[in-house]
Amino acid sequence: MNVAYIISKSEVGGAQTWVKDQISLFEKEVSSFLITNKPGWLSQEINVKKTLFLPGLDKGFKISNVMEILKFLKENNINLIVASSANAGVYARLIKPFHKELKVVYVSHGWSCIYNGGKLKKAFIILERILSLFTDAVLCVSKKDREDAENIIGIKENKLHYIRNSVYPKVKSKNTKTEKCLRIIFLGRLTKPKRPELLIEAVKGMDNVKLDIVGAGDLKCQLPRYDNVNFLGEVGGFDSFCNYDLFALISDSEGMPMSALEAASAGVPIVISDVGGCSEIIKDNGVLVLNDVYNIRKAIEHIIENYAEIKGNSLRAAKYFDINNSKLYYRELYSKL
Repeated sequence: MNVAYIISKSEVGGAQTWVKDQISLFEKEVSSFLITNKPGWLSQEINVKKTLFLPGLDKGFKISNVMEILKFLKENNINLIVASSANAGVYARLIKPFHKELKVVYVSHGWSCIYNGGKLKKAFIILERILSLFTDAVLCVSKKDREDAENIIGIKENKLHYIRNSVYPKVKSKNTKTEKCLRIIFLGRLTKPKRPELLIEAVKGMDNVKLDIVGAGDLKCQLPRYDNVNFLGEVGGFDSFCNYDLFALISDSEGMPMSALEAASAGVPIVISDVGGCSEIIKDNGVLVLNDVYNIRKAIEHIIENYAEIKGNSLRAAKYFDINNSKLYYRELYSKL
């Protein structure tokens, strides 16, 4: 089977990590192709038969891009395209009427039309409902995404599929925090809807806490600076979760954040916003929080006071986030199309 993965940007990110892991998961079973805007972290990290770079794929809509993608699909005998971003999803589904044998899977990593639509929210929801008519399967990475797809957007139930996001197992640290300071990691793009400023303000003045911010973006220059907060910039392929005592992700909207899943897979306790599918990550391995400084600070204090117990729970829960346990479900989805 020849499969094309289309995503608007090749930069470091959760959706890009999902694509990378899918390609790796099925590398011995399918021939994979990539369609994205330009060379970047994703295109450098994967092994595919061929990549189509389309400058501007992440900005607006161009008929010329539709024709280029259609040509690429037909020249390489690709009959399945998997779209992993909103803009990429528009292109993938508009191509379907011109390629009768093409099967289209749209992966929702959180419905931006609902959470980030602004004044055009209703129009974007209607557009998403129309586009679903040209989609063979809508893959939701969290239960919340699936519920929203059916109840808010109005996508037909027979097109909806739920496979919870998961990751390759990470190196685990079994330490129970012997140091005096709690080492916290925030990993994510420093752009909306992320809210790193709330986390930074929450740890302000906490001498027993050190926070590392890993990521880059427009918000970086606006974030406050404190002695216990370090900005490490963007780190491609970050895999040092075991060096930290706590993972924290504060955001206004999420689907099923890959960075949080990676931390959970490493057995690291988690403090995360109660948005999107984040509640599916947290059982006894961390704390769900409201997006305000007081609640975030109280959650961190709770982790510190109960660290040994929560760390033990986190290590036991790590096995539930292994992508190898989901391979059969992905294979079944693709084979039934």
